[in-house]
Amino acid sequence: MRYYGVTDRGLVRKSNQDNYLISTNICGDVLAIVCDGIGGALAGDVASKMAIDYFSEIFSTNTGFNDIEEARTWIRYHISRCNEKIYLKATNSTIYKGMGTTFSAILISKVGKLIINIGDSRVYAVNKNGVLKKMTQDHTLVQDMVKHGEITEQEALNHPKRHVLTNAMGVWSNVRVDIDYVNETLMEVLICSDGLYGYINPSLIEDVMLSFELTTALKARRLLNYALKAGGYDNITIIIIELKVGDNK
Repeated sequence: MRYYGVTDRGLVRKSNQDNYLISTNICGDVLAIVCDGIGGALAGDVASKMAIDYFSEIFSTNTGFNDIEEARTWIRYHISRCNEKIYLKATNSTIYKGMGTTFSAILISKVGKLIINIGDSRVYAVNKNGVLKKMTQDHTLVQDMVKHGEITEQEALNHPKRHVLTNAMGVWSNVRVDIDYVNETLMEVLICSDGLYGYINPSLIEDVMLSFELTTALKARRLLNYALKAGGYDNITIIIIELKVGDNK
């Protein structure tokens, strides 16, 4: 397995509210996370960093899982604990009131692969047929409107409320999390904040991810450059993971 991560403030924002993690546990499982903070310049950064710090500490001492359901239970429990910590800090301080963060991740373990999502950062994957697929559903007002047939997917791309979240870690006392088991062979995984996918043509992401000539690092750097050339209007965070045959369970 090879992986590479990068984060950039962009060209407009005064601070970077994104944070990311690529961590291994005691038995060599990998957890990769992208968090995009919300709730103001300082507060958003605090929320995303709290989430990353929490999972960095708790996963590094994890000894592995006996089966995929144990892994799912572990994730759900620690998502709840992390949400509680951020929520309590936000409600006990006027400075941090309303802060929260997206949380998009993949767990690649000896017992299988799980994709985790809260908010509107995304996980994409290239399968063994060379097809790039979006593996997460955005928790946004616009996505709900698409789901209920109020607007089309095409209309959603430029909708003025496309960034309005319906779910985020730390904003409410309880958090909804999608945890999906991946029962297929993946060649590569891309995890990113909306500072990437929200400002460049989807075909550019596909072209880069399906390139056989670029390493994981070069792919991440090229995608970052595309986002910056498009204006760099938001913070940009990218993780790319290249999986080998033995990484797919």
